Amino acid sequence: MTRLAGTLRIFFAVSLPYFRSEDRVAGRLLLTGILAGELALVYLAVVIANWNARFFNALEARNWDAFGSELLVFCLIVLGATAITASNFYCGQTLQIRWRRWLTANYVSSWMADGRHYRARFVAPEVDNIHLRIASDVYLFIQRTHELTTGLIGSVTTLVTFAIILWGASAITPLPLFGRDWSFPGYLIAGALLYALIGTLVAHWIGWRLIPLNFNQQRFESDYRFAIVRAADNSEPIALMQGEPVERAELTARFANLVRNWIALVVRQTKLVGFIGGYAQASTVVPILINSPAYLAAAIPLGTLMQSAFAFQRVEGSFAFCLSAYSKLAEWKAFMDRLWQFENAMKAVDAAQQGAHTIAVSHDTAGGLQVRGLDVLLPDGTSIASVPQLALAPGERLLVAGPSGAGKSSLFRALSGLWPSGEGTVRWSERADVMVMPQRPYFPLGTLRQAVAYPRPVDTVPEEALREALLAVGLPHLVGRLDEEADWNVLLSGGEQQRIGFARVLLRRPDILLFDEPVSTLADVSGQELYRMLFARLPRTIVLTIDRREVLAELHQRRIELARPPRAPDVAADLTAQPA
Repeated sequence: MTRLAGTLRIFFAVSLPYFRSEDRVAGRLLLTGILAGELALVYLAVVIANWNARFFNALEARNWDAFGSELLVFCLIVLGATAITASNFYCGQTLQIRWRRWLTANYVSSWMADGRHYRARFVAPEVDNIHLRIASDVYLFIQRTHELTTGLIGSVTTLVTFAIILWGASAITPLPLFGRDWSFPGYLIAGALLYALIGTLVAHWIGWRLIPLNFNQQRFESDYRFAIVRAADNSEPIALMQGEPVERAELTARFANLVRNWIALVVRQTKLVGFIGGYAQASTVVPILINSPAYLAAAIPLGTLMQSAFAFQRVEGSFAFCLSAYSKLAEWKAFMDRLWQFENAMKAVDAAQQGAHTIAVSHDTAGGLQVRGLDVLLPDGTSIASVPQLALAPGERLLVAGPSGAGKSSLFRALSGLWPSGEGTVRWSERADVMVMPQRPYFPLGTLRQAVAYPRPVDTVPEEALREALLAVGLPHLVGRLDEEADWNVLLSGGEQQRIGFARVLLRRPDILLFDEPVSTLADVSGQELYRMLFARLPRTIVLTIDRREVLAELHQRRIELARPPRAPDVAADLTAQPA
């Protein structure tokens, strides 16, 4: 009971926000239409049950007029069923579309904001493949929720409605066995419920392991898709280094995990499907067998036999809803748990920002950048860089030097407010625009125009500004290709990609620029020329540059040196500020 309550709590926490959202009116109307359709289908089933009695009585009496009349009624029933089923399908699919659109947008907005997609890797590393949960699990959860909810509503309504019919049939249908009437009020209902209860318990005993197996299957599927997409995205370095054997081994290992769990899932499902198949076949005969003694004793007509058998099947089928939907219930629970993990991960990321070991990024009216008592920590508490005090005025340029592994890039993430753990204060002007350029330039899908304008929306950047920026960074040959779509991170050389990084800076004109290894693939002279051009065009921008080769050292007014931190977790990196 506790597990059921927990499952329902998670279900309502994931589902209800949509029906309280700005799209709630349409969502509630569609849901109402679905409920009305399910009730109409149950009513139609009652009509069919009564029709069964009249039709088979007419057949038994060889009454041609009544037989023809009932055929006409049956045609009307078919037309009604067609209209109700089509309407129900339309409402259900439309609700799924609107619900998925809202939930996907909500999850994407939560994930792709304030660096949560990055910080989640540190705060909640156990939540794997978040992007695939949004792309796939949202739809599958909504689809299964619609199927199971409509099935449950129809089953409950059918159970109540046909139990009344079956109660009436029990009153007029004796159970003559061994010279004695064994019937009692509602005995047909008791028989249907007992039959369904036995089937449900056996199905649960066979299939309860499907829930963790389905959860793991989704995880292994996501792991494999992630690995194969990652290999495709990095095809050039893999090919150049002839790393195909390593990649094949990794893909084979991940696929082997998928297949191993899949086989276990199939074995368990085979047992369940086999039992359900036999149970379903028996269900077509059991109600007739129960009522056949009364019919053979001429206590009831054929129509009553068929009506009570139909009602018995409906009551038994409704009570055995969990039996018939067990596989879908297991999948639904797995999808819902994955979405709930995602929501908790986003909450954990936000909570970590308010935790005890958090770098405070604040704003004031003064210009410049001020750092006090900054200590950058790993999630396990290991200090990787410390800045006791640093102040930079508009137009100042600071070189960050030090060996690989000294925490230079982590320091930049901390200064931007992205690093999840640390201590100290980072303060800049309230209106300051802070731009961080990572070592490896990122290229979004789409045209070269979008790639150069990134991260600004392309429609906010004037055509002339784009052309001027490309000319300024030495890429005149790309001016005529702005509207061309291509895989630019593959098509462009490393030097061209870094030049586009400079073009992005020129277009955005930030107040504070954190540049990580901006000229690592360029010739020394070319890198220096680009930096002089940047300083000439952005004289008020505060620039912090990571440059291990120190090609740009003479172009900066100040310098800080990071030493690789000692192994002891309680010793911070030695970081001092001094004039260049």
